[in-house]
Amino acid sequence: MQITIFSTNPSPRLDYVLKVFFEHLSSHTYTFNYDKNSYRRSAGAKINYSKVSLDPDELWIVPETLLFQTCLQQYPIQVNWVEGCPWLSFEEKNAGHLPADPFASSFYLLSRYEEYLPFVADQHGRFSAAQSLAQREGFLQMAVVQHWLNALLEALQQKHPGFVHTPLPYEFAPTYDVDMPWAFCYRPWWKHWGGSLKDLLSGEKKRWQDRRQALENPADDPFYTFPQLYKWHEKYGLSPRFFLLVGDAARYDTNPSPDLPAQQALIRDLAARYPLGIHPSYLSNIEPERLTMEKQRLEKIVAQTITHSRQHFLKLYLPETYRRLIAAGIQADYSMGYADDTGFRAGTGVPFPWYDLEREECTNLMIHPFVAMDVTLQQYLGFNADEAYTRLKDLHREVKQVSGPFCLLWHNSSFYAEDGWGGWGEMYERVVQIAKTGTI
Repeated sequence: MQITIFSTNPSPRLDYVLKVFFEHLSSHTYTFNYDKNSYRRSAGAKINYSKVSLDPDELWIVPETLLFQTCLQQYPIQVNWVEGCPWLSFEEKNAGHLPADPFASSFYLLSRYEEYLPFVADQHGRFSAAQSLAQREGFLQMAVVQHWLNALLEALQQKHPGFVHTPLPYEFAPTYDVDMPWAFCYRPWWKHWGGSLKDLLSGEKKRWQDRRQALENPADDPFYTFPQLYKWHEKYGLSPRFFLLVGDAARYDTNPSPDLPAQQALIRDLAARYPLGIHPSYLSNIEPERLTMEKQRLEKIVAQTITHSRQHFLKLYLPETYRRLIAAGIQADYSMGYADDTGFRAGTGVPFPWYDLEREECTNLMIHPFVAMDVTLQQYLGFNADEAYTRLKDLHREVKQVSGPFCLLWHNSSFYAEDGWGGWGEMYERVVQIAKTGTI
């Protein structure tokens, strides 16, 4: 059943939200109508997005001004919880048939509106979860955009019993960042000597032994967990995506040289098994020309075009980062998540197109959110393996409730007990096994 949407004025922001709602988060045909009389005569499901009710059979939503502006402003947003779901109010007090305007609220989160406003950046220049409305108001762990969409669709179904909504399919979408394929191997001799001396002086005998064993056989290096990952992927029928860091050496870019034969062999082996993406270096955010160079470097190694990316350190600064990715030929980015907390940074875990808020246009860059990163769980939140499993279980339950992909960000290096990852390998396999089946 087609949805007819009435609005008094066209708006690129409203166009965008409806595109995300009915083309990406669900699948429904819809049409705009700006004439009241024509709208009244239309058949099927109706949404009236205006200040005045027009038809007893319509779903009436009173619009906030947010979607009809072409500027940025600081709103005193009020969050009202209704039956366990938060609803955002900006200026409008009368919301019509729903607790608030789901289109304006969703646009605020999807466009990352708050990240264009002044904020206090963290040590890496990032917008942190602690700065977000979602964490402050306690709904970061909820896919609220999908909850708002579901409330809208359920309201339409109540008015039109023939209106059918089919939820998106659930899928498990594991992804990996490869920053350091080896902990000890293929490093300068002075780093080996210095590391060995540090291990002995600090009493880390096990690390010293692991270092020596890895130097004798690189396959025993504790970060070289790829054979185990391959086994899990084959066992549970997974097709993950790997993101490769191939920048030049710098303070925060500690990957081996891209010219290292072993590094290139590993990258080609990964490319033969799974889809790859570029992991733009930390330094590429300071020297943007490096982005294209690194992408071309990876493309030369694997002899294929690279169109997917995820920022190293999740360095994301809007709109510059996404504009640079588009200019470099990137079509999909996987950086939409926080380093300091888990959850739904944009209010959803479903891929959606990026809206350039300064240019007021929907772009072709697809944003793939992730809900949790291993480093977030262990370092930022201080969880042990059991606590991390509990958080992942809660996030998975949320994704299953609203449908769509359950996307995780993991590192090949996040299994070494001497670095505080004791028990995480077993926990991760539990997550992989149960997330694949859809029951966690």
